[in-house]
Amino acid sequence: MEKTYLWAVAALFFTVVSCSDDDSNSGNEIETVVPDPTEEIALNPDEVSAGIIIPNGTVIPGDAPTPSGALSFTLSETTQSAFQKNGFNISFDAPTNYAGAYIQLITEDGTAANEYWDVSENGKSTGPTGNKRKGLFNKQISKQNDQDIEIDVDFEDAVPAGTFCYLICIYDTDGNISEPTEVCVEVEAWGGNPNLVGTWELFRSEDTYDGMTEVQEINVELCREYSFFCSETQESSDIVNGQCETLTQSDLVLNSDGTYTFTSEATGSIVDFDATNNNGCAPIFENDNDSFFSKGNWAYDEEEGKLTLIEFEFIEDDFPIE
Repeated sequence: MEKTYLWAVAALFFTVVSCSDDDSNSGNEIETVVPDPTEEIALNPDEVSAGIIIPNGTVIPGDAPTPSGALSFTLSETTQSAFQKNGFNISFDAPTNYAGAYIQLITEDGTAANEYWDVSENGKSTGPTGNKRKGLFNKQISKQNDQDIEIDVDFEDAVPAGTFCYLICIYDTDGNISEPTEVCVEVEAWGGNPNLVGTWELFRSEDTYDGMTEVQEINVELCREYSFFCSETQESSDIVNGQCETLTQSDLVLNSDGTYTFTSEATGSIVDFDATNNNGCAPIFENDNDSFFSKGNWAYDEEEGKLTLIEFEFIEDDFPIE
């Protein structure tokens, strides 16, 4: 059965399209949302740098190499949010002969950390020999096309809420090094909006993809066409209502300590491939139960009015209905 929700293990931005608050305190007055003061604390760049993980990146003592200025690139943003135990991404446009980037953390007055990162496009450092820290993933940098680059920066548990800045410059296969660009990061504190604390029941969602919007409501069956290949005729066909599901529960619980749980359950049916082929390709359906449980932490960005869920654990369980 197609899953009702697609969750990223790292960071997931969850927008409640239409929901109701079941919390017993829902009649209380709305509280004013104020920034968490811990998010404004300037973090020590050496300590943050020591708590950073950039898979395939190499940490090198000293200052980053001197720019030649014969190269340019464009960052998508120069201020950004990050999340504890998770980190942030660095996205930018680069020339086709892009080879890597140098990243060095700095203080508010511009004093650089005592080390920098060499993050090469192919995962191999082209700079001086350094110590490679163990990463979480096998590949930290990806070319989305010839111009768009994304670097995944992860945090160890020791990095707290607060602010820091870093300088980033890129280098190409010809050895050119760009001028550095400064980016400032706010590591969000968990929680942040007392008005969101409670149990929220989703009763309607809208998913728009490629110009088409699909609407799903609680306890209302949603059906889709299903593409089926018949081994007897060696032809494919679309079966109307070949895949149907009914979302019976979708609850998001936001706790005051900044943790959350999400539970979703659905029932439905889908074309049984083997049974249908054994039945002369006349559709035969099988029923499913689909349950999903997720838990992690949530953070609220006061400036942007955005709720972010960081998932650290999830359980999926599909089993036939007896």
